[in-house]
Amino acid sequence: MYSILFLCTGNSARSQLAEALFRQAAGDQFQVFSAGTDPDEVDARVYRALKLQGITASDLKSKTVEELSQNYFDYVITLCDKASRECAAYPESQALVHWDLSDPRPESGLRPFLDAVSFLEQKITEFLQLGFSKKPQPEELTVQFFKILSDKTRLRTLMLIEDEKELCVTELVDALDESQPKVSRHLAQLREVGVLEIRRQGQMIFYRLADELPQWCRKVLEVSRIGNPALINQEKIRLKQSNIRSVCCPKESSDAARQLSIC
Repeated sequence: MYSILFLCTGNSARSQLAEALFRQAAGDQFQVFSAGTDPDEVDARVYRALKLQGITASDLKSKTVEELSQNYFDYVITLCDKASRECAAYPESQALVHWDLSDPRPESGLRPFLDAVSFLEQKITEFLQLGFSKKPQPEELTVQFFKILSDKTRLRTLMLIEDEKELCVTELVDALDESQPKVSRHLAQLREVGVLEIRRQGQMIFYRLADELPQWCRKVLEVSRIGNPALINQEKIRLKQSNIRSVCCPKESSDAARQLSIC
């Protein structure tokens, strides 16, 4: 089980909301804590805002950073600039993260707290989808991944494979309009760094994104495709015009056609 600490100045609003919301979203994956550098009483509007989300949090308690000083946290997330300077107290944490969220307490009414809840729910969803990895990734992966994307052929290759789920060398050669040796060389490089893996079917080898590829890498490729459709539009057209799959994998092609007729 991993542990996470939400840190802010008063531990009376933002970090309390984050603790309750994260515990609800993450289930038993994490031990969840919150603390403050100068703690104050929990604002009553915290409970009201959480109740509207269907969360009962009567056990929330304001705590000092010193009370948790002996704990190890895999992740420390600060919610105000003052608290972000306290991250130095947790140098062994796997990740020190800052979410910039204004303090809702000075504002009147419940709306600022509901806005804070919406902000935190979005951040927590992104964290659980992209930022959290049960298997810590080596530091080199981030650098390698963006180096890979700096080459147009490799970028288009990955975008096509992300879009199509898997492709063989010949399909990629036709779609990219590149030579077979060049495409194969790039595919070998992508396999070597762990971005792609293969599936064999008879004499055919299909390339797909590696199962161990972090979710954030997949998201980068997905967003690149959605935000820059022209990058592989012509490649997609050439791929659809190719009949390689039906010639080399007649069974797979007929199975796909049968599925379409069923649909």
